[in-house]
Amino acid sequence: MRTLLFSLIVLGAACKLEVDYTGTYYRCNPDGTCPEGYECQDMVCIPTDPVPPACSVEVAAGGGHACAVREGGAVWCWGRNDKGQLGDGTATDADVPVQVVGVSNAISVGAGDLHSCALDNKGTVFCWGGNEVGELGDGTTGDSRVPVQVGAITGATQLAVASNHACVLMADGGVQCWGGNNAGQIGDGSTTNRQLPTPVPSLPASRAITAGYYHSCAIDMQGTARCWGENDDGELGAGDMIQHPTPVPVVDITGVTKITAGDDVTCAIADGFTHCWGQNDSGQLGNPASGASSNRPTLVVTPTPLFDIKAGDEHVCASDGRGDLYCWGYNGDGRLGDGTTEDRSTATLSLFKDSIAFSLGGEHTCAVDSTGAVRCAGFNRRGQLGDGRRVSRGEAVAVAGITNAVSIVAGGAHSCASLMDGRVMCWGANQFGQVGDGSFSSTRSLPTEVVGIKSPTQLVAGTSHTCALFADTTIYCWGNNEDGRLGDPDSQASAQPIPVYGLASPPKTLIAGDQSTCAILENNEPRCWGNMFSTPPVLALGVTAASDVSVGSKFQCVLEVNGTVQCRGTNFRGQLGDGTTDNAGQTSTPGGLGSVADLQSRGESSCVRVSDGTVKCWGLNEGRLGSGGQPYLSSTPVAVMGLTGVEQLAMGFDSSCARKTDGSVWCWGLNYFGQVGDNTYTTGVAPAQILGLSGAIDISAGRSHSCAVKADGTVACWGLDNQGQLGLGIRQITRPVGVQMTCD
Repeated sequence: MRTLLFSLIVLGAACKLEVDYTGTYYRCNPDGTCPEGYECQDMVCIPTDPVPPACSVEVAAGGGHACAVREGGAVWCWGRNDKGQLGDGTATDADVPVQVVGVSNAISVGAGDLHSCALDNKGTVFCWGGNEVGELGDGTTGDSRVPVQVGAITGATQLAVASNHACVLMADGGVQCWGGNNAGQIGDGSTTNRQLPTPVPSLPASRAITAGYYHSCAIDMQGTARCWGENDDGELGAGDMIQHPTPVPVVDITGVTKITAGDDVTCAIADGFTHCWGQNDSGQLGNPASGASSNRPTLVVTPTPLFDIKAGDEHVCASDGRGDLYCWGYNGDGRLGDGTTEDRSTATLSLFKDSIAFSLGGEHTCAVDSTGAVRCAGFNRRGQLGDGRRVSRGEAVAVAGITNAVSIVAGGAHSCASLMDGRVMCWGANQFGQVGDGSFSSTRSLPTEVVGIKSPTQLVAGTSHTCALFADTTIYCWGNNEDGRLGDPDSQASAQPIPVYGLASPPKTLIAGDQSTCAILENNEPRCWGNMFSTPPVLALGVTAASDVSVGSKFQCVLEVNGTVQCRGTNFRGQLGDGTTDNAGQTSTPGGLGSVADLQSRGESSCVRVSDGTVKCWGLNEGRLGSGGQPYLSSTPVAVMGLTGVEQLAMGFDSSCARKTDGSVWCWGLNYFGQVGDNTYTTGVAPAQILGLSGAIDISAGRSHSCAVKADGTVACWGLDNQGQLGLGIRQITRPVGVQMTCD
């Protein structure tokens, strides 16, 4: 780990903080203390309130980015930028705000999934970013990294931007919409996408509008709310669950003053009361008694009257008129800003204070306070919190404090390393005890020693469990025990290692599936336990002599000692590799594999390392097969493009990696969280070398992250870090943090 000493002046007092490897945060003192103005979180000193005044007047949170309007009308954006949604002329993500080019005198801004729009003081609208279905409203379907004018609109008074469409309210009360219309969200009676603004013909003169994921709503001059578009969960509030491509009245409420549309939920303030309707799988209706979903308005349980309301993706926040925000719904990534990751089914006071404007995005929430400062909370995988950090890494970064590792495993959201001194260190998600430190703490974002074991010969990790094999042929497992994956039939999770019993002969190799565990015994029997199997361990596929075994999602494969691969289970993605997608339940043999040295399966795909140093894969693709992208699936093995000289294969759920004989690491697959490690967030349909990582001696791939051990004993990880699985000491950000934007 690279360590520097950096002097800071904090509140007039000189103090020294040890800069961590990111160059952004500072290590706590050994006793867990920090200088004044900082607090210790996971042994990292974080500013207690780092937000500077930003002279902002409005904020908009989108799918993976956010934008703010500054005093004077400039617009600044930050976060995800692969489609140019930040408007700075590039396609590079930004962890801190960048200025949108060519927009001045803006009075309002909106952020969709992959695009953004601004309304200026002349009533003109400009949009930028993704434009696949006409989101930019300029008559084309070509993306733009800089703002383009929307149609010939002038005199617009309000802007509402949703996932793939947008609407404006005109001075005469008319409403025009453009973009995606797959569910009738444009409101013109069709489901045809519109690349130019299109009037909503059957809507009375309106005074307010909102746009949700695939639906839109308006309030007329008499306080009646009307909605149109998708209605699978009752989000139109019409008393049914039928798609309506033209406006229909919301039932049961009158005197509507505010309305907001989110993903599959809509909320309104009517006659002084707060109501929500639509999907409720995470409590977003704000009433514990409201059931799974509701196609009629449901009263929100609130401790105080609320006066303004905004909905995002599965969460809702509302203002009490005094600057406090009350939020409810999904909170697994901290988007409610209450300092926790617990879902809320009633309105709960957040940590956002003194708010004058706020907005809810796909996985985060942002607010502007009375000083013009902007704060955000929630998931930060693309830098959408704007504070200069993120909870995913598109490049390999060193795990804190490990300098003598010999092997590494990556689970679903945790990681473990075996050290030269015999200790096993784990970090990341720990709700099932998979870190093995004797606790069920939700996360361990810095390495923690596993209790009670020393010097394993092999480590393996599933989605939420970990196992170790020892020289005396004993096996110990810990973590989630659903389906008996720990080898213990009591189904109780264990936060410390427990022994596995019932094997017919001593084990020589250990393998972990996502929800199961297998061992190749000394007599070559492949014995498995957990999901798809039973406890005590049973033969895989009934094979009595195997050299390898792998378990995916509802299918399993075995490499027999004669070199034949056999697979059985579900096959709708071509998982069996026999050229079909229908022979479910039959034992099939993938063809054209050659001499197989290693067999691995994850999710709905499989890969083999061939003895000649190449890799072949089959099953669900979407980039996972490394064969150039298309087709969607391959029911026969295909070669991973351009990959030779492979010494080790590490197959993950979303992406996979290979270590070559020269110590270089190459990865491919889905890359939403940077798990391909090429410092981008674009799916890697062919292998890319991880630059800056050389001399690797061991690699492992988890659900959305990967790790490697280098020859010097250090460990590097990359990808998603929402539960500390990268060992960086920083997790999802559950409390509002300041967007790093200052006044001019």
